[in-house]
Amino acid sequence: MTWGKRRFELADYAPYQVRLAKLMLENPSLYSQFIMVSTVTDVPNVFDYYVGVPSQTFFADFDGFVIVDESDLPKEIDEVKFAGDKAHDDFTRRFRLRKR
Repeated sequence: MTWGKRRFELADYAPYQVRLAKLMLENPSLYSQFIMVSTVTDVPNVFDYYVGVPSQTFFADFDGFVIVDESDLPKEIDEVKFAGDKAHDDFTRRFRLRKR
């Protein structure tokens, strides 16, 4: 998988969530590999978003995202914004929701 990171304020991430959903619908056999999660930052109403796609080919529509290595992904996340299958190993081996 290819991973990217970008910081957004409030709901500015929404167009990328829609793009992710469209890609998943166009590639149903890869559904579990389309993921978007977020973590809180020290800045009010600003969040770090992480997007995962099956390969770099799918990453072209995610302008402004910086590619990050899987080892740089957070282990604990605050929100799941998009995941084809949150029970699938592609998701569960990478993330757990932070307890609030």
